[in-house]
Amino acid sequence: MSLSSLLRILLARWWITAALLVVCVGVMAVVSLLLPRTYVASTELIMEGQVQDRMTGELAPARSGYIATQAEIVRSRKVAGRVYDYLPDDIRAMVDARAKEAHDGDGEARPAAWLAGYVRRNLSVGTEKGNNVMTISLSGEEPELAAGVVNSVAIAYIDTSIELRTDPARRFSTWYQEQLKLLRGNLREARGKLSDFQQKHGIVGLNEQLDLENARLAELSSRLVDAQDQSTQDQLRQGNGDRAVSVPDNAAIQNLRAQLAEAEAELNDMSNRYGERHPEYRRQAARVQSLRASLARERSIAANSLESTANVSQSRLEELQQAFDDQKQRVLALKEQRDELDLLQQEVQMAQEAYNAASGRAQANTLESRLAETNVTVLNEAVPPSMPTSPNVKLNLVIATALGLLLGVALSLILELTNRRVRSRSDIEETLGLPVLAYLPDTPGSWRQREAQTI
Repeated sequence: MSLSSLLRILLARWWITAALLVVCVGVMAVVSLLLPRTYVASTELIMEGQVQDRMTGELAPARSGYIATQAEIVRSRKVAGRVYDYLPDDIRAMVDARAKEAHDGDGEARPAAWLAGYVRRNLSVGTEKGNNVMTISLSGEEPELAAGVVNSVAIAYIDTSIELRTDPARRFSTWYQEQLKLLRGNLREARGKLSDFQQKHGIVGLNEQLDLENARLAELSSRLVDAQDQSTQDQLRQGNGDRAVSVPDNAAIQNLRAQLAEAEAELNDMSNRYGERHPEYRRQAARVQSLRASLARERSIAANSLESTANVSQSRLEELQQAFDDQKQRVLALKEQRDELDLLQQEVQMAQEAYNAASGRAQANTLESRLAETNVTVLNEAVPPSMPTSPNVKLNLVIATALGLLLGVALSLILELTNRRVRSRSDIEETLGLPVLAYLPDTPGSWRQREAQTI
């Protein structure tokens, strides 16, 4: 079927298309007039791209999906259930009346519950990728009611977001307060142990005392080494018997030995000259004997002196050794006390640091639990819309017109197919395959006259 044949069919059955067009447009107009008018009120919120860390208080970029999470909070039952508390007086009166009408006198009306359901059914939240603006829209049959309710939804959401932020901080603050009691007790116990230890050992300045005792130990060690050297020398001088006398170290013995040697030489000379019975020889022999006795006596005195000196040196060495051992034990005891004191001081320091850290966090969470600010700001408040969003009469009429035309064309084609007519010479040529010898051209006249000129 060619386009010209289609146009002839539609022109021949134009009244069907016109009738369906009128019917569709009329029905759609009536339906649009009978449908209740719906108004959409919208408010816009701007959300900062940074959030504050609860522990450190520093600002950090918001996590991905933050806006979507906030949109779900707006649509939550928690927010919907709190909207009634934020309504203005005039809007609340309208909500009470609507809730009473919907309740129909069956039991007690609950405007808050009715409004929560109304908000959840008609609320929509929109966000655009790339910005931090969130649009909250509410549809309703009354523009003032829709605008007032959606503004209250925004306020309820802001307060809910603050509550969701402060509740964990409040719980953290309570937990930290309980931990502070334990940490305070630990700190008090550690300080008590340190104080008892210092009082028990009489510690005032342990490091200074330990330095002094170390100096004394070093001095005793030096004196002990000197005493050991002196005692060794005295032992060597003392030796065994008469050989212990050191002649070069004793002038009297050295002098007596010289006199004895000289006297013995003279005695030998007299023995050769006079003989042993000569008086000079006997006198010289007596002198030699006297010198020998004196030498022996001096040696005995020197030996006793060396022995006494060795005994004194040994006694002094033993005393210094005992003093050194006692001082060494005292230094070791002080070092042990210092180690114990250092351990107790470290325990006190760690307990103090833990208490200070917990105290700082507790104060931060306490301040955050009292926070009344949020990173959400109302950008544009909703105003009562002047035009309804539905029904859209113009759009409905356009749709009805298009539908009427389609139905008219479809019905015309169906009727044509069920009762085919010859409307042009091309129909004969295409259908019968015969050439057309002649045809009567259209002549001016009425539509009935043109219709009567049939091939």
